[in-house]
Amino acid sequence: MDRTRPDMPSAERKKPIDTPELRERTVSSMVSAALLAVIGTLIFAWALRTPEYPWLFAVGALPWAAGLFMFGRALWKYTRN
Repeated sequence: MDRTRPDMPSAERKKPIDTPELRERTVSSMVSAALLAVIGTLIFAWALRTPEYPWLFAVGALPWAAGLFMFGRALWKYTRN
């Protein structure tokens, strides 16, 4: 589908993101991802100190994996545009 055709409704046209806005979005996503990874690491460290709660490892893996996914997605989008 050609996005530059004038006969298409405006809702279907995708506005290209300029470089400063793309960089700003990428950096904010990467900072959020880093914060999630730090939270996950702290939960992992807490799980190592209290071995009677093995479920804490799974709880720590959730924000860490989400942060890793967010970082990778932001990097992918930034390098592909």
